[in-house]
Amino acid sequence: MTEPPATEQVLVLARCRAGDAGQALGLKPGDILIGLDGAPWRGSAVRLQAHILRAGKECALCFQRGEAVFTVLSARADLGQWRQIAPPEGLGPVPARGIGLCNWEIMADRRGNHDLFATAPGMLALVAPPIWLAQARLWPGLALFAAASALCFPVGWPLVACIWLVAGLHLWRDGAAHQRIALQMQGFRRAAIIAAHSEAEAATTWQAMCPDAKFRFAPQGQGRASASELG
Repeated sequence: MTEPPATEQVLVLARCRAGDAGQALGLKPGDILIGLDGAPWRGSAVRLQAHILRAGKECALCFQRGEAVFTVLSARADLGQWRQIAPPEGLGPVPARGIGLCNWEIMADRRGNHDLFATAPGMLALVAPPIWLAQARLWPGLALFAAASALCFPVGWPLVACIWLVAGLHLWRDGAAHQRIALQMQGFRRAAIIAAHSEAEAATTWQAMCPDAKFRFAPQGQGRASASELG
């Protein structure tokens, strides 16, 4: 059988190990790149790198793993060792990129319990830090914010406003790191990165890849795991 031209071949990660950028995105050897920014992708790693450099921003890379299709956002193409292969049978459709796509980090513990959070906190973290802290279930941070605000209140509202601004800027920049550390202290480790438009969409995509996944807190539109299931 004649091999298709290189421009009609797909890229597969032949290697993705510790130190490779792809591992930080939850990628694994054997993941096949089937789409880029909502369109089917064919071509070499050099061509992929050139496309991402021209874009000058994160691009939506759509992969297939087994029968599951998922997307990650990345501003680089050197995710591991790429290999070009003929398109295998059964490649899934490439989902349209749409607007508002962001990376969600999926965390799992040894019992199969899962949690997730956006790797780039939204504007809520900047403009309403206490609400964001409550939604993120970062109770020590919320208590610290409340205590600092209470101490500054007798001095006057300008100082309280400064506390609010400093907290918002910090969470907007480093909120995801705080969520990751909090989960790691509970025994969770990164399982995957999924680009999605919402928390529920990210959870649904991951459950298609890992049907036994049980999320501790039900994202909107998802069923909550029972107490007995969570052990």
